[in-house]
Amino acid sequence: MASLIEEYRAFIIDLDGVVYLLNEPIPGAREAILRIQERGLPFVFLTNNSASTPEQYVKKLAKFGIGIEPRHIVTSSQAVGRYLDLNYETSGRTAFVIGETGLIFELEARDLELVKAGEARGARFVFVGMDRRFDFEKLKAAVLAIRNGAEFIAANADTTYPTPDGLWPGAGSIVAAVTTASGREPYVAGKPNPLMVEVALDRMGAEADETLLIGDRLETDILAGVEAGVDTMLVLTGVSRVEEIEERGICPAHIGDDLRALTEP
Repeated sequence: MASLIEEYRAFIIDLDGVVYLLNEPIPGAREAILRIQERGLPFVFLTNNSASTPEQYVKKLAKFGIGIEPRHIVTSSQAVGRYLDLNYETSGRTAFVIGETGLIFELEARDLELVKAGEARGARFVFVGMDRRFDFEKLKAAVLAIRNGAEFIAANADTTYPTPDGLWPGAGSIVAAVTTASGREPYVAGKPNPLMVEVALDRMGAEADETLLIGDRLETDILAGVEAGVDTMLVLTGVSRVEEIEERGICPAHIGDDLRALTEP
């Protein structure tokens, strides 16, 4: 029987809970990725985490012995950028951002004028991603702007993300606060939106039917692959467990204990 690394031509791999937990590498991940690289197969890392830029992810992975280039990283911040490119004229428009470097970088690249909380009421857009300095003033500014007509766009809606310490609050917890107070649902650019998978396929020059997506979260990673027509593998090193598959009704094509399952027959 052939291994999955022999069955598929391209790979989309989540980061948090699949390759590492915060700053700790997950056993077997580096070796599996090196095998993909040795075979010369196209791959990208697809992360819902909007906090960092691709260059920052390159540096982080290098610490784990995984050498890649920025083109191998697709973030939910980049998915926000793709959504804007397809739907809006952004040059010179004002935006209030709850987020960190990765999201801010993508917005500034589209010539948006980023305003401070005190100037946010008349903003054209409100963007929400992971923000470890989130506070009441930011929440208030976002809510006032959205209630005044601003477009509400979220990088992702993950309520938590996995760490060695357990599940920490994710960007989705901030998105939920803004949603509750504003009375408006956001457009969510990150997984499970298949837009992110489409960005990844374009980046690799791969077709959906020859690609495997690997993730640790059923309701984001696996559902995104299903929605995009890509085969999926759930690994059990992060958030979701096997017993949740039937409960959620989201079925991966494959299940593995960790990324080493790619190379096992």
